[in-house]
Amino acid sequence: MEKDLKKQNNATIAALLSAVVLVCLGFQFGFNSLPSFKEGLLTGVAGVITLAVLVFITHLLPHDIKHKLVFTRFVNEMPGGRVHRLCKRDSRVVYQDVASQWPHIFDEAVAAGDRNSLWYRDIYKPVRDTHEVRQSHRSFLLYRDTFSGLVALLIFTILWDSLGDHQLLGDIVPAVYVVLVISSLLALLAARNAGNRLVVNAVAVAQ
Repeated sequence: MEKDLKKQNNATIAALLSAVVLVCLGFQFGFNSLPSFKEGLLTGVAGVITLAVLVFITHLLPHDIKHKLVFTRFVNEMPGGRVHRLCKRDSRVVYQDVASQWPHIFDEAVAAGDRNSLWYRDIYKPVRDTHEVRQSHRSFLLYRDTFSGLVALLIFTILWDSLGDHQLLGDIVPAVYVVLVISSLLALLAARNAGNRLVVNAVAVAQ
């Protein structure tokens, strides 16, 4: 299912990354040059190739590394391991009810890694094909992969600025880094919120 959801997100991811790239190019070369550049970039064969490359770079990082970056944790990064805490903060869930329904998951003594596996098996899998859970999962994948694409663009920009031919593009202006960093942070926060929401949505639908 995740592969299908990722395919559904490809066009949106390409559009989001293209928008960030165009803003960066506007700061780098001047916004007056954008219309002609955009026309050449987003139409015809050049546009198809460019969009395909932008989508491809979202898959450069393994999914486990993406999750560690999104949730800024080296171990037990998946939000299912914190389902007991997330449900306490969500008004849709009566914590006492879910704790009594799945005591083996909501017991405070359960290790985070085991809790995530149990959440996935006993809560998420039975309801993963419902509309609410699928939409939550799709949103998480969208922002997670957009974030990974922005990180890849930021790394490429740093490498080009350090090792590339400055006569070709000139020195990278500071505004380009500002756009990439802010966009990455926004995508990270959106991915983290979507991941947490997916965990609680599954509980709300399953109970």
